[in-house]
Amino acid sequence: MIRILFLLFSFVASFSMAADYPSDPGSRGVDWTLVKQKVNDYTWARSIVNDLRKEVQRTQNQFQHPPFGKTGWWHNYYCSEDAHRLDFHPEKPHEHICPSCKKVYSGPPYDDCWNSIVHVYMVRASEYAAILYRLTGESQYLDYTRNLLLWYADHYDEFEVHGEHAGKGRIRSQSLDEATQLVSMVRAYWEICPMLTPQQRTHILEDYFLPDAEFILSQTRAIHNIHSWHNAAVGLVGFVSDRNDLIEKAIDGPYGLKQQIAKGIQEDGFWYEGSIGYHFYTIRSLEPLYLAARAKKYDLSEMGKFLQMYTAPLSFSFGNGEFPSTNDGWPGTNIREMTAYYEIAAHLMPDSEIPGYLANMYQDRSRSTLDALLYGPTELPAPKPFPSESVLFEKSGIAILKNENINTYMKYGPYGGGHDHKDRLNMIFYANGHVLLPDLGTSGYGIPLNSKWFRAPASHNMLIVDGKYQAACSGDLVGFGPSHVHAQVTKAYTGVTIERYLSLHSNSLSDHIKAASQEEHIYDLFYHIRGRLIDCSVPLQSVPCLTSGQGYDMLSDLQKAEIKNSVRLVFDLRDTTSQLVMMCQNPAPFVLYTGTCPDNPADRKMDFFFLRNTSKSCQWTNNITISGGKPDDTSAVR
Repeated sequence: MIRILFLLFSFVASFSMAADYPSDPGSRGVDWTLVKQKVNDYTWARSIVNDLRKEVQRTQNQFQHPPFGKTGWWHNYYCSEDAHRLDFHPEKPHEHICPSCKKVYSGPPYDDCWNSIVHVYMVRASEYAAILYRLTGESQYLDYTRNLLLWYADHYDEFEVHGEHAGKGRIRSQSLDEATQLVSMVRAYWEICPMLTPQQRTHILEDYFLPDAEFILSQTRAIHNIHSWHNAAVGLVGFVSDRNDLIEKAIDGPYGLKQQIAKGIQEDGFWYEGSIGYHFYTIRSLEPLYLAARAKKYDLSEMGKFLQMYTAPLSFSFGNGEFPSTNDGWPGTNIREMTAYYEIAAHLMPDSEIPGYLANMYQDRSRSTLDALLYGPTELPAPKPFPSESVLFEKSGIAILKNENINTYMKYGPYGGGHDHKDRLNMIFYANGHVLLPDLGTSGYGIPLNSKWFRAPASHNMLIVDGKYQAACSGDLVGFGPSHVHAQVTKAYTGVTIERYLSLHSNSLSDHIKAASQEEHIYDLFYHIRGRLIDCSVPLQSVPCLTSGQGYDMLSDLQKAEIKNSVRLVFDLRDTTSQLVMMCQNPAPFVLYTGTCPDNPADRKMDFFFLRNTSKSCQWTNNITISGGKPDDTSAVR
């Protein structure tokens, strides 16, 4: 009898302890009544739901459970030869193929990356299934999400702490990925929480969510996109577990949501790391906690700068919507691909111009993102054109000059940390609907090409001194107007002052560069053209490849000419039928080098040339013209 009473007491006690966690966390910012109305009334919403069903079914068919063992850093999942991302095959955990050169990779780190991708697919399917359950009530979706949550709770302790890049992970290879996974799993839990037993809630929270949140929180120590993801994971766990201490640390802590917004966002609305990719990635990290805290009536009155992050990029793109792929930015990223972000922006700012810009993004595509379903407006207004005026982002140190034919970009601003390419006064040239003189941005960080070429000085359209990297520094704005920008940098190279003045004309760009020092230096002014050199006003002679200078060993098919004071080069452009004409002048003799170099991906080639002057000071007056127009007078642009 005593034993029966003891067992009964133990059961009641365990049930009581389990019941301490919320059986329903409430809203995380999704209006489910409105979502169901969208699905009932709009074909596009039903199509999104069908896509979610297909993704869940496909993932169920491919994977029975997540993989055990270490996971890999996805930046390693790239071909070392040409920088293409490797193809992932669910049925081939030990075979990873480059889609371009067909090289096959196996073993670590590639097999570990395969593990990571499987976790991503299954976690995403779990979140989709939770949403489908909220919409349909179909038990198969509840079962899938519940089973995966319980699986991670059952096995969390079996994953060893590992990682060598952005913090440590357990299930994943770094704290960043650990946090992004936890965010998705908490959102899935949020939607099915009322259907879990108290014991299941306790198991998931105490054996997975809470220890993982504490593990992530222990690594939160900076204003950075990664630590912003930490906050999202920790804060959401706090909301579903009623742990106010976690909520306060994630929102009000020294590196919490409020401080990330206050210190990480420049006054012009851009994230300080200087890459449009990381700007949007940081938005994505801020959204989950911001939306949940907003739904919980948390005080967000000091965080208005967050909304500026949506408006700033609208003026940042070129005429075709493509963003400059500067620093660790991904080439080809386009404002029209950012619909998911602007569905949420339209939800947060319904009375602004954002819904009109969102409608513009959808002119050539249908609404297909999960954010459109969960947050976006039911109806969109008439499309609003993106801003087409020249723009200065003064705090970020970026200028973009625009007219109907040509856009150009120049960067002079503050050093942005580890994702910065140390390329003050770098320029990009856009015309005829294409970026013609590019910044190559980045590839997977784990391959040698990233540091050897994409981050190297010689891959940028700028003046290089003695073949070296610039110091981590900021430049200064001298002047800006609708058709010109003038900036300088004095700390990039010791004892050298460099100035660049870009002046935009109807069909050409004037580029004035000068450098001065008390000491003699080798000055190399680089230009990279997505095209082929077809004519040069002086004879060229083949020369051996260069071995000194950062990135210079990636230059091939080298030719050289001694120039008295001017040279004219004509290029057939790769992506347009036009030609690009470069007229380069220097009052002193200089050397011209031409050749080919990798584009991004690196199996595509483009031409380059650089102008070399060895002296204490140098000065070039160059003009870039697109065929069909006449070179403008550049003699009095200052």
